[in-house]
Amino acid sequence: MAEVFKANKVFFVLYGIFLIAGGIWQVVWSPTQIFLVINGANHPFFDTFFQYFTNVGDGAFFAAVIILFLFIRYRYVLIGLGSFALSSLLAQGLKRLVFADVLRPKAVFEGSSYTLHWVAGLEIHSSHSFPSGHATTAFAVFSLLSIILKNQLSGFLFFTLAFLAAYSRVYLGQHFFADIYAGSFIGVSSTVLMYLVIERLLERNPKNWYQQNILRL
Repeated sequence: MAEVFKANKVFFVLYGIFLIAGGIWQVVWSPTQIFLVINGANHPFFDTFFQYFTNVGDGAFFAAVIILFLFIRYRYVLIGLGSFALSSLLAQGLKRLVFADVLRPKAVFEGSSYTLHWVAGLEIHSSHSFPSGHATTAFAVFSLLSIILKNQLSGFLFFTLAFLAAYSRVYLGQHFFADIYAGSFIGVSSTVLMYLVIERLLERNPKNWYQQNILRL
């Protein structure tokens, strides 16, 4: 595990800072206070940008990345499938079974005196808030890409993309900060775990096809 963190220290250092700073923020401020700050700092440009960029946290984006892996190495396909399956199972299981009654901002602020910012034409959900599935997927897929590439510059880029995708969920009024905070942890943890487990299994059972891709058939 230490080798994974060392080879991708930029991504994991930035993520560690996010966990610490985000944790402190949640201790000092309430969930509604944090939401109002993020939701209130809006601009027409970011309305449009986040409305579309938030889709990188969708399962379809992760599926597209896994399909791309078919043209690189099959071992990455296996790791990607493992990460996608585990992170999705955990996030959706918690969302649907354990925290099924946790409401989203729209329902929480309904009838309040606060004026919230909503992006026109965007469907805003009311239930199953915790954790954020989009944040889970975004951090799962971008942490995986960072681990595979083992490049410090790409680590910075991939953390930024994951953070923006997660941030968009609060900006757009779909989630509270705690939802994306937990989702990010599920996503990164799932990817690291599946990478370590699958890589160990492949090392113990070496096969030539692990290193091949669909173009070599």
